[in-house]
Amino acid sequence: MEGPSSLAFYGVLYAFFDTHLWKYRLVRRLGLVKTPNLNGRWDGYLTSSFDRHSKRYDVVLSIFQTWTQVAVFLSTPTSVSHSCVAVVQVSDPDGVALVYQYQNEPLAGAAGTMHMHYGTAMLRMSNRAVLTGTYYAGRDRRTFGQISCFRVA
Repeated sequence: MEGPSSLAFYGVLYAFFDTHLWKYRLVRRLGLVKTPNLNGRWDGYLTSSFDRHSKRYDVVLSIFQTWTQVAVFLSTPTSVSHSCVAVVQVSDPDGVALVYQYQNEPLAGAAGTMHMHYGTAMLRMSNRAVLTGTYYAGRDRRTFGQISCFRVA
């Protein structure tokens, strides 16, 4: 094989591994991949220091993931968030964690006190079907709370 054709072959193999092969059990059993597959829809709720954690707010967490990239979208009845940067930590002694910084934008029907802001979240995975953790909403909002989500699809 010549140089360019072998590079093209490995490029195609890498792209196929990044999008598909990393998800297969056999690849995990061989120890080639430790990254869990978080792809899909997760339904749950959050509580907020805004109202002293007195109410649960429904959330839908959508995760889009390849072996090398992850994007997180969270929606509530009053706002939508998307990750600016995200990582799946697999070598943490406390277990697998999804850590991300997000930008939140209120929807048209949100309260007047809501405005665009940045924040961070850290969700730990348990039983491969539950993500729970905390979030902190940036500088001027200074709210924090808990998020609990369960895998739907």
